[in-house]
Order: sequence, then C-alpha cells, then structure tokens
Amino acid sequence: MDFNKQEAILFISKGLGVNHSQLDENERQAFTQRAFTFDEAYMTEMGFYDEEELDEDLTYDEEDAFNYILGEFYKTREYRKWKDALIEDLVDDYLELKYDYLISKNLVEE
Repeated sequence: MDFNKQEAILFISKGLGVNHSQLDENERQAFTQRAFTFDEAYMTEMGFYDEEELDEDLTYDEEDAFNYILGEFYKTREYRKWKDALIEDLVDDYLELKYDYLISKNLVEE
C-alpha cells in the first residue's frame, strides 16, 4: 500500500483532537500540515529522498525529528504565541500518530 499524504494528515489531525480538544479542527489540520512540511524537510536533510542514500540503511531518528520539527515551530511566527508545552505535546503526538498511520498501512514494522 502506498503512502497517502492527505489521508495521513486527516488521520493525524483527527487523532490530535483526542488529546487537544482545545484546538478546533482547522487549527489541528493547519498544525498537522505544517508539521508534515517540517518533517519532510528533516527527512530531506537526513537523505531519505536522495537516490544515493536509498542504498544505505537509513533510520528515522524520532528524537532528532522531534527536535527539528519543534525548532521549526519555534521559528514560525504564528506559533510563537502558543505555549511551549502545548507545541511540544503536539509535536510528540504528531510523531506517534504518524507512526500509528504508517503501521495501519503496513508501511513500517512494529
């Protein structure tokens, strides 16, 4: 099964609503889309999209990804007014939900 970015964003955004009901659906979806953009930038930087790197056994380091994505949110104007703890929780939940989505589609092994 192939990865479907829009389906993943909806899955993650819905999941964020469970622990972050203080955010409305539009806020959760905007956050998820932004997190995906930052996550893709992290993976690009780490070489996941380089054909030369595909021969190597690349490992997605969730802690590095967390720090990268969190740092990008801290640089983003509209998220500077959000509490740091909220952004940290959202990024952590984003990564967990993304993993859950990938497992549900048999795209990663548990």
